[in-house]
Amino acid sequence: MDDALAFRVLRLAKPAFGVQKPLKFQLDEDMISDLIRRSGHNTAASEFHEPFADRTELQSALDACGVGGLMVLTKNFGEAYLGESFVGYISLGNKASYRATEVIVKVELQTSRQKVVLYDNTTSPLPFLGPGSRHDFIVQHDIKELGIHNLICSTVYTAADGERRYTPETFKFTSANPLYVKTKTRQVGGDTFMEACIENFSKNPMVLEYVRFDAAPPLSAVSIDIRDVLMTDFTSDVPLGSYIDQLQVLDVGCGSNYLFRLTRRGGGAAADSAGTALGKLEIKWRGSLGEVGRLQTQQILGPPALTKEVEIKITSISEQIHLERPFQTVVKLQSHVDRQLGPLTLTTASGQNLLLFLAAPCLCDETAKISLIVT
Repeated sequence: MDDALAFRVLRLAKPAFGVQKPLKFQLDEDMISDLIRRSGHNTAASEFHEPFADRTELQSALDACGVGGLMVLTKNFGEAYLGESFVGYISLGNKASYRATEVIVKVELQTSRQKVVLYDNTTSPLPFLGPGSRHDFIVQHDIKELGIHNLICSTVYTAADGERRYTPETFKFTSANPLYVKTKTRQVGGDTFMEACIENFSKNPMVLEYVRFDAAPPLSAVSIDIRDVLMTDFTSDVPLGSYIDQLQVLDVGCGSNYLFRLTRRGGGAAADSAGTALGKLEIKWRGSLGEVGRLQTQQILGPPALTKEVEIKITSISEQIHLERPFQTVVKLQSHVDRQLGPLTLTTASGQNLLLFLAAPCLCDETAKISLIVT
């Protein structure tokens, strides 16, 4: 005996704008005016309102863009992206000629790492499902993994012969990464800077709602972005065009860059966290109809620790320096190795080599100040 119950899964997705190629004309300028001029009549173009004239004549400039008041439903499953929500409409129908009783329905979503139960009525099964009847419900899940997702729909029911039957069905879809994030950390003096480049890998444009860096304790992050300075308080009465111009629209295949400065809370340099976790980058975006997506990166590590044996810093320099004349400067040398160093050679930008002989070689973490005359 064949199975009496069968599943059907539909994806609930946002519709799209119905865009059609415009086939309208400005009749009084493109066509009718020339005909009237050749015929010698002075009839105004506005008088030519025959039946169905609005199908060809432009009433306003918006008619030429091809966007009407219709919305179009997707004809296929569409793309499933990481960070977005999957919403499915599941229908369980009885295609047999008898009534199924004590119907238990269970829906699970299985990935390579886990299995999540989305719907289960084991504690309160359906009393019966008659011939031609349906049981419809909606499931929702936030996509947090890449790759293949198996939507496992199963039902247990009692057939007409009193036998308990089990019917499983599997529906498969694949999730892709909508964004490509590249990060780069750099040490500048005692500060750490983190640069992030975000590229749109999806098939639709998106609006970035925010890009935030959640620094790991004891660090704090400050965004260095000119867009934050130019943002206007739109609670006031400002033109809509100004608001639209400041939206961070990320077109398909395009990217945007962000820069963050990391400092240590309570003072101190962020450079002390070299090679350790700096924090995570969180990105939130919206689609063309407001659908929300959110992603968070893995822990971003700090730049590797410096391997310089000797560090040199200029501590003082002459207040006035004349062209092609010697001037005096004081430099500080600091050793970062556990052995003696010396002699040391400093090379200027002009290629001049300065040979330094230290009275006492620098030991690890020791410093020495030297006065130089640069010619």
